[in-house]
Amino acid sequence: MTNFQFGVGERWAFVSAISYTVVNVTLRSAAPTIDPALGSLLRLLPLAVIAWFVVLRSGAHEFRPADPAFLGWRLIGALFAAGAVSFVLGNILYFLALTEGGLGITTAGAQAGSVLGGLWIGLLALGERPRRFPLLGAATVIAGLAAIGVAQTVGGHELWWLGLLFALGAGTTYAVANVATGFVQRRRPILFVSLAGSNIGGLLPLLVIVGARWAADPSSVAVDPASAAAVLVAGCANAVALAGLAMAVRSTTVAATSTITSATIVFSFVASVILFQETGSPAMILGVLLVTAGIVVAQVRRGASVGEPSAAVER
Repeated sequence: MTNFQFGVGERWAFVSAISYTVVNVTLRSAAPTIDPALGSLLRLLPLAVIAWFVVLRSGAHEFRPADPAFLGWRLIGALFAAGAVSFVLGNILYFLALTEGGLGITTAGAQAGSVLGGLWIGLLALGERPRRFPLLGAATVIAGLAAIGVAQTVGGHELWWLGLLFALGAGTTYAVANVATGFVQRRRPILFVSLAGSNIGGLLPLLVIVGARWAADPSSVAVDPASAAAVLVAGCANAVALAGLAMAVRSTTVAATSTITSATIVFSFVASVILFQETGSPAMILGVLLVTAGIVVAQVRRGASVGEPSAAVER
């Protein structure tokens, strides 16, 4: 008989799930009124400040070529690439998904894209043949997405399907980033160094994009103080969520952490209905629950151990 456990690691995972819900709600409120590239940049700033503060305080040895602790250009390049893919392309797609599809569709779609993307990336890039339970989980996720689609045919947003595609694309970029940062972490378990490196990979392209657009036409970079503040709050909550994940896997398995953090989908869906009056039909509820169940099956039944890349979406 298995006893239900909710120890320190599980509590940290729950903190992460709540924090990601705060991220999603605040971004949903800001997305329609802020430029996606600028929003992605502002969202990244709190985590970048925290990560680089920790790294610089410890001497930033991993980024000094002459230092024995230097990561090497290959690993640094992997971190920069992960940041460019997830923090630039992925986060811009996420903002577009929130605008076109709403919070419920975006949260479920992004998590689904991360799981499905992880399967095909593992197969094509790493030669990992998916096992029975990950395939079963993927099938359940797809069934959930189908139910969400059916729910939108009655009273849904006209371009819901575009929001879902954007969300799936964002989730796929997060899966790519998870593979890259997991590659680095397996060689050097250095969380804040990885975050600092990937943040630079995201910040530099975003600064170039926003700066170039502003120079060409200042009015093209739409922003208002309330939206900017909401995105910065989301960035702070995102930092708390990532810290919660890091603390969780110290005391429990990645599988248990992924299971608990997948509750973000349910929490965000409830918030989408209560706060933003989005679709809360039985078909939509079924779809959200199926996506959540599929993520749990795909991740937990793999028997992942501490140190493996988790299903948590890196944002």
